[in-house]
Order: sequence, then C-alpha cells, then structure tokens
Amino acid sequence: MDTASSYLRYLPPVLWEDPATWDPAAAPPDFTMGAFLLAFEKILTGLDDSVPAHRSVAETIVAIPRLFDPWHTPSEFLPWLASWVGLEFPELQGRQLWDEYQRRRATSEISDIHRHRGLKAGMSSALDLFAVTRARPRVAIDDGNKLLVTVPGRGGGLAAVTALVSQAPVLSAPLSTGSAIHVNGLVRPRCATTGPDGSLFVGDFGAQRQVSALTPRVWRLDPAGRLDVAGTPPLPAPLAPESAFTNIVALVVAPPRGGIVETLYILDGSKKIFALATPYRAAQVTTTATLSIVRPIAMAVDTNGDLLVLDRGNIMGDPAQTKIVVVRPGAAGPFPVRPLPAVVEPLSMLVRTDGTIVIGDGKAQDGTVPANLMRVDRTDAANWVAKPLLPVTESFGNPLVSPTALVPADGGGLYVLDAGLRPYASGESILTVARPAGVFQVDAAATVVRRVTEYGNLVFPTGMTAQNARLVICDPGQLESQQEAPVLSRLAPFRFCVTVHFEQGNLPDDEQERTKTLGTVAGSIRAVVDQLRPAHTVGTLIIAG
Repeated sequence: MDTASSYLRYLPPVLWEDPATWDPAAAPPDFTMGAFLLAFEKILTGLDDSVPAHRSVAETIVAIPRLFDPWHTPSEFLPWLASWVGLEFPELQGRQLWDEYQRRRATSEISDIHRHRGLKAGMSSALDLFAVTRARPRVAIDDGNKLLVTVPGRGGGLAAVTALVSQAPVLSAPLSTGSAIHVNGLVRPRCATTGPDGSLFVGDFGAQRQVSALTPRVWRLDPAGRLDVAGTPPLPAPLAPESAFTNIVALVVAPPRGGIVETLYILDGSKKIFALATPYRAAQVTTTATLSIVRPIAMAVDTNGDLLVLDRGNIMGDPAQTKIVVVRPGAAGPFPVRPLPAVVEPLSMLVRTDGTIVIGDGKAQDGTVPANLMRVDRTDAANWVAKPLLPVTESFGNPLVSPTALVPADGGGLYVLDAGLRPYASGESILTVARPAGVFQVDAAATVVRRVTEYGNLVFPTGMTAQNARLVICDPGQLESQQEAPVLSRLAPFRFCVTVHFEQGNLPDDEQERTKTLGTVAGSIRAVVDQLRPAHTVGTLIIAG
C-alpha cells in the first residue's frame, strides 16, 4: 500500500518530503503531506487498495451519463428518470405492476409514444410492453374500424393496415334495444367479395342483441369505400332491404353463364343460399337452394359456375365431418356431396382460376399443431381427397393458427388472413393459442410462410378479398360471450375496447399465481389506457370468459 499520495506531484517542491532522509533510528514523523493527501485521493479519484469505500467522486462524475440511460441507470433511479418524461409506473395497492425490464423499456420508449399520445398507434405501442412478460398476452384495440385495407409488398417490411370504413350507424340515445336508426351503416362485417367493376359486397353481422333494428345486412360499397345510398336526403342503404337474414356466412359474385345474369349469392346461417341479380336493386333476395348441411363455413364459385359450399359438419369440439356440397344455380336438389375427412377444422375456402380448391384448416382446436392449407385433389370426380399443402414437419416453422380467409397472390402464391386464436370461435380469454392477427403470404412452392402486415391493428378478422392492388379485410371485433358484449366501440361514439387473450401455456399452473398474474396484467392495461387515451373517449377492457 502506498504511504504517500500521488497528489504530491501537483504541489510545489518545497512541500515535498523524502522519507529516505528520515533518521532510521528516529520514529517516523506524526504528520506527512503525502499521507495526509491519501484520504483526499481515496475520496476524489480512488486508490487501488484493500480499504472498502464508496465509489470515488471522479468515477461518479464519469458515470453520470449512464444515470440518464434507461437501460443502465440503477433500478432505484428509474422512477426519478421516468418522471422526466412524464411516466408513472402503474401500481396496485403500493405494489409495482411492471417488472424491471418493462420499466426500463417503457422509460426508453415513452418519448416516441408521447409523440402519438391520443392516437391508437401510441396506445398500441404502450400496450405492446406486455408482450415481453411471461404471460405474453395478446392485446388488441377495437376502435370501431370495420373494413381495413393493406397493400403487402409496397416499400418493403411489414405493410400498414389502415381503416377503410370506421363510421358507425347513428342511433337515437340512450342506446338500447329499442333505439332508432337515424343513419344506417356497417357494424360487424364478417365476409366480403369483389364485383367485376371493383365494388365491394359486404356481409354484416349487425348487432341485434343490442339494437333490434341492426339486423344482418348485405352492403355494397364503391371502389373508394362509399356505401350505396338511397332516399331523400340520400343515406346509406343496404341491398335487398326487405330481406331477413339469420347470419350471413359468405358472399360470392358469379359472372353471367347459361342464361343467368351476373348474380350475388349469399350463404346464410339458416342453411340457405339466396340470390340477388344485377343491378342489385330488388327489395328482396330469392332463395336459390336450401341445403341439408350442419354448419356452413364458406362458399366459392367453381370454374364451371357451380357454387361450392363448405360444411363444417358437427359443431366445434366434436369430430369433424367436413364436406363440400356442389350446388348448380337453377337446379333442384338433392345436391352432390363430397366428404373430406382429412379436413379437421375448416375455416375458409378458395377456388383458383385453374380449378384448384384450397381450404384453410385450423386443425385440432385443443392442440398446438399449426393450421394448414389443404389442397383438394379432384382427379376422381366422385371421390375428392384433401392433402396438406404446407409441410407438416416441426422444423418448417408454420406460423398459421386460424386461417379465416384465402386470396390469390401474384406469382401463384396465396395471402392468408389469420385470426391468431385457438379455439377459433371462443368467447374465453385463456386459449390454447393466442397470437396477433395478421396477413401471411405463402409462396407458390408452399415452402415459405411469412407475415406481411404489421402487428396490432386487427382484433378478430374473419374475411378478406382482393380489390385491385390491395386487400380488404373484414373485422367484426371480439366475439360476444355470456359475460361480455364488446360492441360498444361499434355503436357508441368515442368508445373503444381493449381485448385481451392469454395462452394457456404462458400462465402459471398454480391457480392462485394465475389469478395474481391475470389481475396484474389487467391492472397494468387499465393504467396505460387511463394515461394515454384521448380525454373525450371511454375505454372498456374485455377479458371475456
């Protein structure tokens, strides 16, 4: 250990002391400048000795910039640093709801989030913080967007998903089952198809449980997204307004063929196919066929003009009895049936221009096996066989969960709309799989499946159609359950819903710990929503089931 401070070199020579000049027989002096300055050197710049001490002043000064770095500042400084950017960490009864990683990440990103304060993008970014916790919840904001559009491949990276139709019907207040409709409009679109002129036909769930007058309807929109209007003054009006639908499942436009003009066919949950011929001005639809099926899922026009109806068979949870019913417009039943036992959970269907049938199969809903696309081999006209289009090996890394719509892509590939939830049509919040919804692209060789749209703008997408160079997506929002009716964001002004789902495998097995985790996540989300929502809006947290 040094007996003299290195600071002596900064003092005039007259003050230097040379210990070698001391009388060896004499005792060392009681005071030397070198020894005296050791204490100051220890405090100010530090000494490499065995004496424990706080960090030196020089080291503290050098480390000051790290105090302002959210990723390096000591954890006890985080609340102080967060206060500089207007961030308060959420607490519940004095207990921090965010772990240290979330607090550091929020502090580092909050400035960018503040730039989008009051916007959906800002709240989505803030809620994205929950995806890094062990629970990894799927969080989606439903701000009432009914139809959305995206253009994959433009500009590289993930394509933006933006609203095409967000306007809600104008209803008499207070909102109730007896509310009158002042201005009609889309509420919960389930399916869509494109006409030869680029117009859109949209099948709407409606919201009859909440407002009796909001029954299921079919709407037509021009290529710019404007609804058909009628009356004086001109107001949005559905097609065939005097028709009564149960639950519109699918729409297709069949071109003129065999003396039948261009016709819109409507597959209804009542197991009927309705028809509306161009120019689509009739007050009522006509019934084309009544089918002996269990649960209609999808419909497509075959290359010869026949209508192919995909039937799920038994209700969800039971062994599938999937089949395709071949309906020839104008012909009387019974109609040919083609069983497809290899298809487990059919969710969508596409007929390509070469006659190839592709079915989106969600597979077993109680397992984690990825969904697949099933190509139907029609070599034997009486015995169709469905075979997997995508590799079934685990190493393939198939990201599909619930393929709810299929659209042809350039070059022979496919665009696949995936809802990201399994079981697919469940009102529960804890599911087997819960991932962000989005559009995926499958290449022509079916060897690559990649996501092509950004995260966070879709809640529960169920339909998609191609319109020129863009994809139009139907998003009816979160399904209703016995406990929740998450449609306020689609009916009442200035309302939005935040829907949360969890994967079973990401939650603790212990029931007490699971309840604690769910409560922590719910509390954190409420805190973020309260901090970042626009002042004139009201948010509702939906954790159904």
